[in-house]
Amino acid sequence: MHNPPAKSKIRLLLLADNKANRLACKHTLSQHQDCAFVIFEAETGCQGLKMARTHQPDCILLGQHLPDMQGAEFLSELAEYSPERTLPVVMLSGPYNRAAQESQTGSYLIKLSDNQVMNGLSTEILWAMREQQAIQAKSNALDKLRESEAKYRNLVQQLPVITYIASLESPGKLLYVSPQISQLGYPAEDWLKNPDELRKRVYRDDLAIMMEAYAHTYEHHAPLRCEYRLVGNNGKIRWFLDEANVVRDETGKSLFLQGVLVDITKDKESEQELFYYRRRLEELVVQRTQQLEKQCEILKSANNNLDNMLLELKKSNSELRRSETRFRLLLESVGEGII
Repeated sequence: MHNPPAKSKIRLLLLADNKANRLACKHTLSQHQDCAFVIFEAETGCQGLKMARTHQPDCILLGQHLPDMQGAEFLSELAEYSPERTLPVVMLSGPYNRAAQESQTGSYLIKLSDNQVMNGLSTEILWAMREQQAIQAKSNALDKLRESEAKYRNLVQQLPVITYIASLESPGKLLYVSPQISQLGYPAEDWLKNPDELRKRVYRDDLAIMMEAYAHTYEHHAPLRCEYRLVGNNGKIRWFLDEANVVRDETGKSLFLQGVLVDITKDKESEQELFYYRRRLEELVVQRTQQLEKQCEILKSANNNLDNMLLELKKSNSELRRSETRFRLLLESVGEGII
């Protein structure tokens, strides 16, 4: 045996000065198949305001004329009395208007004529609650979106780079640029108003490289990466690395170009300084090599001279020994003594 599903409970504040009307409404709501209405009753607007605060109802069923105030006055008082909540309100009198509108108090208002109170009252209450929930969900989503956007904006503004969003339909047109662009001495508004602002600020020797890179990205919707110099308002030239990607939607359609401009002036200066020292070191190595080669030539020449001297000395020694031998033989062959 299956238990019937539990009915959804809806806390309802029934605010009307006519007891018979309240009884009729309670009887009608009790007939609803899917919802169980927990009803709190009040006769005056002051009672209704207090009960709205203490009982926290999900919806208010409101008579247009109350002993101490009109229905519109009650809505205004309710907005001030309980500003943290926005409740759906169903009016029990007045001309029928099926179109839902948000009142100045923030409450959702649906008006019903007297002869339609008994017909579809539960449906109208549920419809009002769903509409109010949809409005509240939309409001919450917008609040979260604003909060997320504020966090993203704060994060972007704290980064040591220039972030931008560019249109893919109008080349060069910026849709957004972060405040860091002011480091070049130009207000962000100038970059957003003039599509040629970026091209105008590129150093003339780098303009062709920059234009070629952008043309390729806009034609093929490919990632962008290039380095070029920008001229500041004070005439100072700074190097930037421009990197961007095409942002697409769920279907793959290209939406816009999102990128960053990174100041790489110090890196370029370090690179140039390193290049200078490398070139200077190469020059010193060449000079030292030439000096060593000259010294080697001198040593080779000295070594050759020494070799020649040794050869001459060897020749002289050989001649001397031969001469000594001849004189010895001559003396030995002589029969007389020589003193």
